[in-house]
Amino acid sequence: MGDISFELQDQLTPLLRIGHLDECLKVVSARLSALPPSPFHIALELNITTNAVGVAEWFDGFFANRDGDRKISAAYTEMNGFDINTSRWWFSAFTYSEYGGHEDYDWLSDWQSESDGGVVIGGLEPLQRVYASDAFRDAQYNDACDVTGLLVVIKFQDLIQRAANHMKELKFPLLATAHDYDFIYEARGCIS
Repeated sequence: MGDISFELQDQLTPLLRIGHLDECLKVVSARLSALPPSPFHIALELNITTNAVGVAEWFDGFFANRDGDRKISAAYTEMNGFDINTSRWWFSAFTYSEYGGHEDYDWLSDWQSESDGGVVIGGLEPLQRVYASDAFRDAQYNDACDVTGLLVVIKFQDLIQRAANHMKELKFPLLATAHDYDFIYEARGCIS
């Protein structure tokens, strides 16, 4: 990640904390649109097509059937390192007996259970091919690549929030990002 990505993350973190994913998406999309044309601009035309209700059912099954009898106080889901794992984009999940907040994410390395396997993310396959191409290593596209990476993370976070709205077992914060990103969204379902 380059300076442009870190700058955008710093700018958008306050919006992310209050749940304004739509605004984050608009800002990042506008930033990518303002850059010189690149193969990465295809991200502006693509959306994740993975079914949010199916994702909710997957999470509900994971939360209900995880190993251990500890109460879940938080969960975390992470998209794989998509920029270097271009053949398959997916996510997995983890649960925690304690919620550590947003000040220091070291607590995320101490999970109590993790999912077996993960869920494949569909709809972004043309962008996966861009990441697999020479464009990923072409210095003229560095800024577009960095901004696109953040756009992918936000689209993933949006999928998780849409799924959270359908989860029956989500009674705690569910944090979402991609591998190597500290740009972490906190989704909450319909807590009863």
